[in-house]
Amino acid sequence: MNISQLLAVDLLLSVLAASAWIAAAWMTASLSDKPRRSDLGLLLVGIAVAVTVGRYALLPALVAGSWWFASERITINVPLTAIPAAWAAAAGVPFLLRRRNTGPKPASQNPRRSREWAVLAMIAAAVSAVASLALTLLLGPFPAPWSLVVLLFMVAASVLIAKLALFSPRPSSRRGTQLNTAVRGGRRGGASPAGMRPTAATAVAGLMICTALGSGVFAWLGSRSADGATIAAAVAHHGGADVVVTDPTSVNSLVGETPANAVVRHYELTARVEQVVLPSGQTTEAWTYGSLPGPALEAQLGEVMEVLLTNRDVTAGVTLHWHGYDVPNAMDGVAGATQDAVMPGESMTYRFLAAQAGTYWYHTHQDSAEGVRKGLYGTFVVHHPTSPRADTDVVVAGHDLSGLGLLGSSDRTTGHTATPGSSVRVRLINTDSVQQRYLIQGTTFKAVAVDGTEVNQPQEVTHKLVRLGAGGRVDIAFTMPDSTVTVRSDAAANAVVVIAPSGSAVADQAAKPEEMVAEKAPAGVFVTMPVLDLLEYGKPVGGELDGAGKAAELVRPITREEVMVLDRQFRFVDGIPLYAFTVNGAAYPLVPSIEVAEGDTVKVTVVNRTSEPHPMHPHGHHVQVLSRNGVAPSGSPLILDTVDVLPGEVWELLLHADNPGIWMDHCHNLDHAAEGMMMLLKYQGVSSPFVHGGHSNNRPE
Repeated sequence: MNISQLLAVDLLLSVLAASAWIAAAWMTASLSDKPRRSDLGLLLVGIAVAVTVGRYALLPALVAGSWWFASERITINVPLTAIPAAWAAAAGVPFLLRRRNTGPKPASQNPRRSREWAVLAMIAAAVSAVASLALTLLLGPFPAPWSLVVLLFMVAASVLIAKLALFSPRPSSRRGTQLNTAVRGGRRGGASPAGMRPTAATAVAGLMICTALGSGVFAWLGSRSADGATIAAAVAHHGGADVVVTDPTSVNSLVGETPANAVVRHYELTARVEQVVLPSGQTTEAWTYGSLPGPALEAQLGEVMEVLLTNRDVTAGVTLHWHGYDVPNAMDGVAGATQDAVMPGESMTYRFLAAQAGTYWYHTHQDSAEGVRKGLYGTFVVHHPTSPRADTDVVVAGHDLSGLGLLGSSDRTTGHTATPGSSVRVRLINTDSVQQRYLIQGTTFKAVAVDGTEVNQPQEVTHKLVRLGAGGRVDIAFTMPDSTVTVRSDAAANAVVVIAPSGSAVADQAAKPEEMVAEKAPAGVFVTMPVLDLLEYGKPVGGELDGAGKAAELVRPITREEVMVLDRQFRFVDGIPLYAFTVNGAAYPLVPSIEVAEGDTVKVTVVNRTSEPHPMHPHGHHVQVLSRNGVAPSGSPLILDTVDVLPGEVWELLLHADNPGIWMDHCHNLDHAAEGMMMLLKYQGVSSPFVHGGHSNNRPE
């Protein structure tokens, strides 16, 4: 059983434990003279204890995966549930056994006290089990002290209310006569404790309701705190004294430098809403940069990219974010952080040096969950001037457009030709928000680049799928055989890229792809065929690893460490209650930023406690993979800009803080980002004048 399944079992056991303790408490409190009630009560207590112990039995396996899979379960949940459960078993079982054996009049010096303790113990166990479930679904791995105080208050107050409501002594007739006499005589303090207890119970319940409502209002206000707010400069650094920033650097000024004599690649993109007719004949509304995908942008290393973006009529606004490209911060294209959204009728020019070769892509970062899904994306390739280029270079962007799977611009067949014996490079780009698996048929191949970084000594691959997390890229290369090569994706069932040998009958058909009918992929191939593991692929740099199994040439001394626990809790996101995707128990904008100083080397541990993959994407930086689930890469050093963390996985990453600014770091399943899984990487002394919301209605997610 893997970690993700263990976490699911733990959640199920939490629900069962709470249900069993609630049922046991109710059964104990409402016993009649029927022996079967006692038997059922004993059975429910037994189930509750067994399920509670079962939760504890999972803890060693969770800790073996990572401490962060069990942190709050051990430090908070165990004492929270174990003490009341032990009390409930010690008080409840003897009482139920006596009641079962002796009937409604048990042989006891104080039967009322025995019943009271049994019922209150059961209620305490039930409320604690519910609180434990709340800790998982509401508080998360780093609960604030005030939230724990509120939780413990709710537990204690629930038990107190039960005592006041269920076990208030009923006055006898004599006592009632005395009370009436006292009232008639106007005796001071004539109200009896029995009369005051319902009032006290009501007061405690009212205080609980006010506490719950106050906490909810506080959380709601926090979720709205980013609206209209600027991003302040980071003013402190780890391990040192606070640093007062008197003159922070604005992201506006972080534009980078471009050589005066460099070649300028000028492009113009116009964002628009249009009806797109696909090769299949399907028509759908799309938001585009003028085509689907957007115009293919290319440059050579050392040239200057200059891209004019104009928004014709996309009312939500648009930007250009250069996914995986470490541009200067002012050019990053994040609405509300590095710029205002470009609204209809407005324009903005992006200008930066093409300083990295490789395969990248661009997309909007304004309301991106909606905008990218509807078509605001395109490809961006930078070539190295001294590296040999493939004879045939094909860019394939996989995308789901309103349920229509695309490879490139087609939901059917796209044809290319290549001379047998020539070199072919296919650049696979996942522009979707979910994983894609690619099947290459007709040849062996090499995975020569990952996320724009060349692989060291790649080997031939056969009978394996290439898996891309959302936002990820892999370049494959092969020598063209005498037969046809096809590229398919599990996300585009009816689309196929066909590369045919020149001069063949298939090549003639490739000139008219709309007339080609390619065979479908073998049934079940995307499920049964193994996936290429990039952590084991290629060769280490220099052929040697250091003592930790890392490429010694690329590892720098670590100056600080951060942990990102990816989870799900109920949260307010932008004022809306959601079962949100959280980082360290918080949803954006309440996720604490990672604050660094230029020159830091940060070890980031990413822990996925959810049942879904999270492709984490730090803007403006690449990260080096140190380990996955405690195992270091054995192949080529793996340098990524989008790390696809599967359920139950733990990745250790190295980030070099060498690009000052304020950067987003978020899940590139953009729906997850919109539901809270975003945070900021902030450099010391950098601030932003842009606001979340505001006149441009900036929405970076």
